[in-house]
Amino acid sequence: MTRLEVPLASIRPAFQGVIPAPIATVSKDGVPNSTYLSVIWYIDEERIGISNQFLGKTAANFRENPLVALRVVDPTTMTEYDLDATHLRSETSGEVFEAVRTQLEAVAAQSGMEEVFRLRALEILRVDRCAPVGGPALAVDSTTQVVDLLSSLDVFVRRLSECRDLADATRVGLQAIEDLFGFDHSILLVADTSERRLFTVASNGYRTSGVGAEVSVNDGAIGVAAHRRRQVRLANIDRLALAGAANEPTTESSGEIPLPGLDNAQSVLATPLLLHDRLVGVLYLDSAVPGRFDAEAGRLVEILAGHLALTVAVHEAGGLEPLVAEPESPATPTSRSSATVVFHEHDGSVLVDGDYVIKGVPGRILFALLREHETSGRTSFTNREIRLDQTIGLPVGNDNLEARLLTLRRRLADRSDPFRLERVGRGRLRLSVDGALTLVRHGHRAT
Repeated sequence: MTRLEVPLASIRPAFQGVIPAPIATVSKDGVPNSTYLSVIWYIDEERIGISNQFLGKTAANFRENPLVALRVVDPTTMTEYDLDATHLRSETSGEVFEAVRTQLEAVAAQSGMEEVFRLRALEILRVDRCAPVGGPALAVDSTTQVVDLLSSLDVFVRRLSECRDLADATRVGLQAIEDLFGFDHSILLVADTSERRLFTVASNGYRTSGVGAEVSVNDGAIGVAAHRRRQVRLANIDRLALAGAANEPTTESSGEIPLPGLDNAQSVLATPLLLHDRLVGVLYLDSAVPGRFDAEAGRLVEILAGHLALTVAVHEAGGLEPLVAEPESPATPTSRSSATVVFHEHDGSVLVDGDYVIKGVPGRILFALLREHETSGRTSFTNREIRLDQTIGLPVGNDNLEARLLTLRRRLADRSDPFRLERVGRGRLRLSVDGALTLVRHGHRAT
């Protein structure tokens, strides 16, 4: 084991790419070459990795002369460090290679450069010397931080355990992430049963909620994290779009709900919610501060995501709900003399007076309830009858019904439509309608 003056683990923020790092190599003939690296990958106490997408001359010099010099900057202290290293090998597979490839796929998906950012190899370097430039390294005593972190984790778990339903858990979970850990902006998405799409059930800290917004698996940082089942951590992006079928948010008039996100986001963290081999969803954080999510923050959020995954799964199954739930306070629909509700069978989309509301399974649920209300005047419904309604098309088994109903309820609460849907007890819903509705159905269901 190499003994370094400054342990690599103590300067991990310097490897995030907040400040590009120069690297210098020399050919066998003594010709020097230098370039800049956007990110250096910390592997362990003595090894780092360099992603090889464009390293033509540098990679050639590795093969001729393994000695390497780098300079990195810790953005938290602005201390510079000189690293002398030796090139060990090139890797094209393995755990570390796959982790790096996941990050690069997310960058490519965010910027529309999938062909450019393909990882050819991961260059493994052994660091032989790590020393501060111009003075001693700053010592950091993390004992107090660790104690505070454990206390905050304890409070987080307790708050989740006290939630009575999925609505409480998603709201309280994201608020607690801000209150206890200082991550001000977050989105929680749940995977559908096919694990091909994710839909937003809650957000915190943004101007709009984005509830009901969808992301395809493998699109953007969120989609790549879901597809690869690995955390995506981007430390220094420049106004990249959040994640969606296109690289810019869509508008509601185009038939999509835009995802919320910071216009000036510089740091992104997308963490899959996993339960055994099942993808439950993705927890997304962003920040206007470059390097906001370092390795320690990433590990912390993985722990939080693990608790959220279990909580979401349990509440979807109804396992923690009391036998009798307190009724929710009924919302008052916007007073409107009449409205036309158009349902498109092919994708389940619902529009009210031409304004897009929601699509997919939540859209089919909404139209089925409105149609039943028009026919019989009913306002009370149960989860069981929704599951049995074959026109809605819920999959057998794990149907995400609780998450889909939560998405629908919150989406309607964000709008000024003349109807609302409230949860009034375990497995019971109430539809409130104000004004005359004209229901119009178009098309045939897609197969």
